[in-house]
Amino acid sequence: MAGYTDSAFRLLCRESGADVVYSEMISVDGLCHHNQKTLAMLKFNSKECPLVFQLFGTDPQKFATATKIIHKIITNYELPITSYVGIDINFGCPAKKVAKSGAGAALMNELDKSYEIIKAVCNHSHFPVSIKIRAGVKKISALEFIEKVKDLPWTTVMIHGRTLKQGFIGDIDCQMIKEIKKLLPDKIVLANGGINDLPEAQKILRETKTDGLGLARGAIGNPWLFEEIKRNAAKIITASARHQIILRHAKLFLKDNPSLVPLRKHLVHYFKGQKNASTLRQQIIKAETLAELKKIL
Repeated sequence: MAGYTDSAFRLLCRESGADVVYSEMISVDGLCHHNQKTLAMLKFNSKECPLVFQLFGTDPQKFATATKIIHKIITNYELPITSYVGIDINFGCPAKKVAKSGAGAALMNELDKSYEIIKAVCNHSHFPVSIKIRAGVKKISALEFIEKVKDLPWTTVMIHGRTLKQGFIGDIDCQMIKEIKKLLPDKIVLANGGINDLPEAQKILRETKTDGLGLARGAIGNPWLFEEIKRNAAKIITASARHQIILRHAKLFLKDNPSLVPLRKHLVHYFKGQKNASTLRQQIIKAETLAELKKIL
């Protein structure tokens, strides 16, 4: 979800029914080196909360330092910290660039290091700590991973039900997720992966018996999916309603950005399966201002 789950989209998802939203993946190396682009990813609107900052990296000490940096920044917002903000450790990203560095899903292979990273964050966090994992990597299954780290004081695990090898293609291993929930009766377990519509959400909830779901790519161009799942009923989105949501998204984005150019890749997803989608996308990728977007809609 890099490049998509910025403050504007998170706020839109919250307005559309999401209980909790997550930041883009934030590099602990970047935070420790005070990289300005990385630090900017910590910016948020208090209306987004509950908000979870998602970290990735490979060094337990850097995770500890990054956790302290986040705490210091969030304190300036004067929010009830434990109620509004959390820290997530990403052991699930399948991106080759991330995996090549030993982070993301590749880190699941290193059980001892993973344990030390989770322990370091828990020891230095005033926020609830969560983890995200995959059904399995080359050597380690999700069950083996959870057995290793289950006694640490983290609160929540989100399980992408595909292996690292599967990436984003193939069936979700609902049975494994169900077994992990049985193993963790006192922790929150969320199922994730391939949830693009209400029927799929209902199916995964029914088969995994988890406490909830994690939506990712399925919410791009479809933020009302959160409301549909919570209401357990499909929502009819008229062309007019769709256009209003697009304009709302654009207005939120322009509060922190000078033009719509970086948002174009996001906006084109709103027209998937719609009449004249190709023509509209060609027009959208040329829009730079709100006025130009309104003319297209």
